[in-house]
Amino acid sequence: MLLAQLAGLYRLPALLAPLASLPRLTLMVALAQLAVVGALFLLKSGADHSRGATVAFAILALALAPAGRLALARTARTAIRHGVIQAGRIVTLGDPFELERLDDSDFPDFGAEEVARIRLSGSATLGGGLLHADRARVAQAIACARELGATEFAAVMPWGAEIALTELCALLRASPLPVRLYPDERVRRVVRRGCDAAARRFSVTLQREPLSAAERAAKRAFDVVVASAGLLALAPALLLIAVVIRLDSPGRAIFRQRRCGFDNREFVMFKFRTMRVQEECGPIVQASRNDCRVTRVGRFLRRSSLDELPQLLNVLRGEMSLVGPRPHAIAHDDEYKARIANYALRHHVKPGITGAAQVAGLRGATPQLSQMERRVERDLWYVDNWSMALDLKVLLATAFALLRLDAY
Repeated sequence: MLLAQLAGLYRLPALLAPLASLPRLTLMVALAQLAVVGALFLLKSGADHSRGATVAFAILALALAPAGRLALARTARTAIRHGVIQAGRIVTLGDPFELERLDDSDFPDFGAEEVARIRLSGSATLGGGLLHADRARVAQAIACARELGATEFAAVMPWGAEIALTELCALLRASPLPVRLYPDERVRRVVRRGCDAAARRFSVTLQREPLSAAERAAKRAFDVVVASAGLLALAPALLLIAVVIRLDSPGRAIFRQRRCGFDNREFVMFKFRTMRVQEECGPIVQASRNDCRVTRVGRFLRRSSLDELPQLLNVLRGEMSLVGPRPHAIAHDDEYKARIANYALRHHVKPGITGAAQVAGLRGATPQLSQMERRVERDLWYVDNWSMALDLKVLLATAFALLRLDAY
């Protein structure tokens, strides 16, 4: 198994194309048998084992391993075709000249399903950049990928169109999905001459996912465990806070506001109400020190950050994480996207109850653009350097920061 892993025999293309990987499989089985014989020789245990059984095992392994691979490939292809194994869902963007010349042998990858195809204007073929209509089509592709649950973007563009490719990559950075560039018609023509079918299905990754599937699973499991434990332990305190809010001022105890989350998906965020004004209409004004809208109880809740505790429900619902970039009001998101480069990259991970920017002192109102720029810079650093250890470090720093009671 170790030799097969090193030889790449457990990768999906190798599993679904067993004939192409047969020479490597045979070599790995033979090397494994030689390793067994060598170990017996070095340990002077050859006399204790049947030579006939050893030879029979080697012959059976050389015969049955390829047969098993063929059966597995057939079963896997049937499962993919009937939807038992979910394939990747791809949204394709490309130059019309290149898209017309694609066929099933070149695209998409094994088992991948193309759920949408967006044709650009063809300005890349002429050596220019993207037109205004192309930018609108890219935005349409991002929205389409979000609605259809796509797992990646596939770009099919002339490889010599440097300006158009650069602009396309910049626009697709608004989405957290990976972006892969497939060979254009000229490259495919060259590759067909000397490569097998599996090797022809290559692509170049232009943008990777911020977190791998395993990292997302680990982060999600940690969020669910901690949020569940926190809600159970704090249930009496949460109920008491809600009662005190209702007694202090009229209105609901829980404040709800629409925010942008992962991949710019809107969700309703929960907080304890700390202001007299709770309607979400008109321009949204950030809270400031000595804000007259803040209630007496609300002032204490904001200073201690206890107003954020209901967001543990958002964490359980999968809309937020314990640690991540803090979600801003949608009106503020729209404003800062137009004024701060790479602002949209904050949405490549789930928003958090706390974040790296907050424990670095970058919290509260941001009346100056430079303050928000520093916060965004810290958020993007978190996205690029995420680890479970970093999340634990941020949570620990948050606990100490809450003791200062310097929020408003």
